[in-house]
Amino acid sequence: MTLAEPRMLSVADAGALAAAFGLDGEAVLTGTVARGQLGQIWRLQVDGTTWAVKEWFASPDVTAVEADHGFSEAALAAGVFTPRSRPSVEGTVLAEVSGTPVRLMEWVDLAPRSRQLDPAQVGRTVAHLHRAGAPTSERVGNWFAVGVGEAAWREMHRRLVAARAPFADELEALLPELVAVEGVIEPHEHPRVCHRDLWADNVLASADGRVCVIDFENMGPADPSHELAMVLYEFGDDDPDRARLLHSAYVEAGGPARVRRRGHFTMLVAEQAHITSYACARWIGETDPAERDRLEAWFRETPQDPVTLDRIDRILAAVV
Repeated sequence: MTLAEPRMLSVADAGALAAAFGLDGEAVLTGTVARGQLGQIWRLQVDGTTWAVKEWFASPDVTAVEADHGFSEAALAAGVFTPRSRPSVEGTVLAEVSGTPVRLMEWVDLAPRSRQLDPAQVGRTVAHLHRAGAPTSERVGNWFAVGVGEAAWREMHRRLVAARAPFADELEALLPELVAVEGVIEPHEHPRVCHRDLWADNVLASADGRVCVIDFENMGPADPSHELAMVLYEFGDDDPDRARLLHSAYVEAGGPARVRRRGHFTMLVAEQAHITSYACARWIGETDPAERDRLEAWFRETPQDPVTLDRIDRILAAVV
């Protein structure tokens, strides 16, 4: 089930938002205060209490949002620090305000993204997440499970050259490593419900120093060993000591996964491939200069910090 294509919120919607979620008092809507690939966050203040309002750029799938909510609630019960959703007056996760589907969540003051969070805290947090996610027989999607392939990479480079993309040469220089690292890809052996988006954008320090997990929208089936490997890459930040501390804390907290071989980095490699190729394809099809600049910057995250076989092997040497 999907909702009608939304319009976007405005500050004039503050009162309607408060009413939709059963909040009494003077309401003030400000923002937007954060932006992701799929949507953005506004700040709603009602009688001195602050809330986060999530709206989407395209209408969300209601069933998927309900599943996201269910997993985040299970994560809370397992000890993960994550903002709790407030149900609408209808008892639903989503409410429609002036034709816009929205979700209301507790406000948490969060620090800017950093890959230098306390690795032990991150390890324990991921262990709790994995204990919250139930085993599943659902198929793991291609975004998390397969690469792009050499032929498709070379065709993408040809298209970038034809479109005169300023980063075409950077992709060409990166191609040998992108192709080589896809050689580690193997099937997800023991899928569970996982977050699947545990980059530093979504695992953040709170004002009181706790590790907070946000944005469960990409949750779904994955082998937790693959997700743990991705977290070791992101928050190990190419430091064997950080990777070792993170992995040890994860194990001590009862996390079910272990990272033992190159194939456990499948999800990391697949996500790098799809994010990079998606940014390229979107740039080619985009005409707005500001959006092209954003997509170019998104592409450049890969050559600035590529997943390579050497980096994978350094992590394995630290944790196996």
